[in-house]
Amino acid sequence: MLKKSEQLYRFIMDKNTLRKELLLKRKEIAKEKKAIYDKEISKKIIETDAFKNAEQVLVFSSTEFEFDTGLIVHCCRLQNKKVFYPLCTDRNGNMEFLKVENERDLQLGMYNISEPISTCEKYIPHQNDLVIVPCLSANKNKNRIGYGKGYYDRFLNSFDGVSISPCYSEMIRSEIPTDEFDMKINIIVTDKEVIR
Repeated sequence: MLKKSEQLYRFIMDKNTLRKELLLKRKEIAKEKKAIYDKEISKKIIETDAFKNAEQVLVFSSTEFEFDTGLIVHCCRLQNKKVFYPLCTDRNGNMEFLKVENERDLQLGMYNISEPISTCEKYIPHQNDLVIVPCLSANKNKNRIGYGKGYYDRFLNSFDGVSISPCYSEMIRSEIPTDEFDMKINIIVTDKEVIR
């Protein structure tokens, strides 16, 4: 029988191997196809009660191959919802959300991802807040696999609002390896379905 430390090591290695496979798979999605997926997922998110009821929406800065949050942000602006982006405060999985009024409030941050400038207004939780959580893959049990830094799992541990993860349907898996630190998502939205 394996020691607990050996089991943990194997679990982490298996998860990292899966993460690399998923990153490669996602890169293979054609840009035209991705644009269609992004539009369809955005439409489904905007139609949820969680989005309609939210006065504050927490989004992420999309990288080239990630779900593009641009349409969500645009819709928030049209509906006068406050928009917040994450700022990584260290490399240990800690972040805070800051209000972003426009693109001028963003700059290249810690992981070469756009982050709000530190002088932006800090996020204060309100009722019915919504956070859009990035993921590489998810399953129908609403487990997700992210990028391995633990930022969102730490944040979700004390978040009282609704969490939604956009995920391309071809990235949905039947099994996602999880441990006690992995937080489930309230709603997974794909280009084909909404998983509640």
